Amino acid sequence: MTKIRSRAWFLVLGILMASALAPWVAAAADQPAIVLTAFGTSTAAQDTYRHLDALAKKRFDGYEIRWAFTSHKVRKKVWEERGQELKDLPQTLRELKAAGFTRVAVQSLHVVPGEEWDKKIVEESGKIPGLKVALGKPLLSSAADQARVLDSLSKTFPQDLKETAVVLVGHGSPHPQGEAAYLAFERRLRSRYPGQNVFLGVVEGKPSREAALEAVARSGASSVVFIPFLVVAGEHVNKDILGDDPASWKSRLLAQRAYRIEATTRGLGFQKDIVEIYLDHLAEALKSLGK
Repeated sequence: MTKIRSRAWFLVLGILMASALAPWVAAAADQPAIVLTAFGTSTAAQDTYRHLDALAKKRFDGYEIRWAFTSHKVRKKVWEERGQELKDLPQTLRELKAAGFTRVAVQSLHVVPGEEWDKKIVEESGKIPGLKVALGKPLLSSAADQARVLDSLSKTFPQDLKETAVVLVGHGSPHPQGEAAYLAFERRLRSRYPGQNVFLGVVEGKPSREAALEAVARSGASSVVFIPFLVVAGEHVNKDILGDDPASWKSRLLAQRAYRIEATTRGLGFQKDIVEIYLDHLAEALKSLGK
């Protein structure tokens, strides 16, 4: 009899707790959720995402904030090496719908509206029936964005742009819209710094690495500062830019001349003004959802 009463009491307690939580769950689900969507990294530069997460939670206090990663290669590598699951956008959206959310703001943390944006975010975000999704655009999505980005980056440039050459290094994009965004930013750089040694090159595509390194060689500079034009300063910085392989950007320059080479080892995700641009895009997406 005692056991039956005990079980009955726990059953009643469970019902009471569920009843008490029901309004809270409904209220939470009534508010849009946020999904911060990045390419991903398998390096220690994951701390960039933790930093971004903290800033997003501070500005959008009270919102459910989750993460998604568009790179299958990165997700697979992190799982194999660390046993850590990184979810893609479709999985994250399905989980939010199952949790009762009907509206979601997805904020891209990509630099340009390229292939990852087009295929992994725009296309995938519309495939969950019953879920209204608004998209926050990538970093360089308008002329105003580009101006704000350059204003922020300019604060990190050395004063002497004759003896020192600054090389911004981006990922690049095979997508026409993404490549056009990089080229537009390069034109803005040249316009802001005419005759000065500030250059942009990307790992894949245009403006090319060759063009940027040739510009440094012609500049007469004796020092070079590499600045990652990447949200996360991960493998591209460690290997493609600063690696000891003969094909790295650093090695290619040193093969021409004994430059003094320095580099910023943190990506755009640690620059407050840059992050604010992303969060402004997110605010616009939330506004379009009615919140």
